[in-house]
Amino acid sequence: MAANRDRAALIRAATLAAVEQRNQLGDESAQDLLDTYGEAAKAIAEHIQRAAGQDDRVGLERLQNVLAHVREELRRLQERRDGQLYRRIEQSARLGTGVFAGALPESTLFAVNHSAVAFVRSFTAADGLQLSDRLWRLNRNAAQVLTDHIQFAVINGESAHQAMLRSMGRGEGVPADIANAYNDSRGGNLGRRVRSLMTGEADPLSGRGVVYQAERVFRTEINRAHGEAYMGAAFQTDGVVGVRFRLSPNHRVRDVCDTHATSDRYGLGPGVYPSREACPWPAHPNTLSYVEVVFSPG
Repeated sequence: MAANRDRAALIRAATLAAVEQRNQLGDESAQDLLDTYGEAAKAIAEHIQRAAGQDDRVGLERLQNVLAHVREELRRLQERRDGQLYRRIEQSARLGTGVFAGALPESTLFAVNHSAVAFVRSFTAADGLQLSDRLWRLNRNAAQVLTDHIQFAVINGESAHQAMLRSMGRGEGVPADIANAYNDSRGGNLGRRVRSLMTGEADPLSGRGVVYQAERVFRTEINRAHGEAYMGAAFQTDGVVGVRFRLSPNHRVRDVCDTHATSDRYGLGPGVYPSREACPWPAHPNTLSYVEVVFSPG
């Protein structure tokens, strides 16, 4: 009995360490994303600068060339980003099963890892979307945000350029709104705006930067892989009667997670669920809550 208590204590300690590593993995992935999106934004901005004419303005005749380059750079970004995500998912699953390295055979842990990764890649959420759909939406959103902004700036800049020529031809001053529209179409300014939109500045529709949306998907799926692998191994471990829904130490605002963490639906104690099917984790995307194995008191 003492040996069982010691094993349970070791697994609980390993659980907390693995959750901390999972969170660190999410932080690292966020930095990787920022770097990846930043590199793509820099390449687009440099092309815009090259496409600008002698007056440092992207004219209407160069618009399609710029947009074609944006599409190609976003395609390369997609390949790098998706590869990063799939590697992080596999790492996170291994962290989840690693907790049970001393309790289950390596062959079992390998099978659980494989199953968890496959589950994450094929899981269909309540909104009907799978991971591939979410990644496609990231691509579509990035292309739409950049295309809409570049087209607007270039077309308005072209009109402003013509209006400036007319004003100067009449010996008149240039109105501020015309000057601003012209400046927005200049290569340097347009490139800086693109880099800002890609790496953090909120766009008018979503209220978030393009990279934030990718970070949200990454954290959600990294955490999902960890939890699925952890529970897949937990429920194959002798003496396990359930998993407890735990709130993150950073949990500040009451939501559905509080309900799941405090409800005693199965007579096993607050927040304890007897099977994977019964456990409501994760309660929502981007959650930092986690599950902890519960052993039989005997």
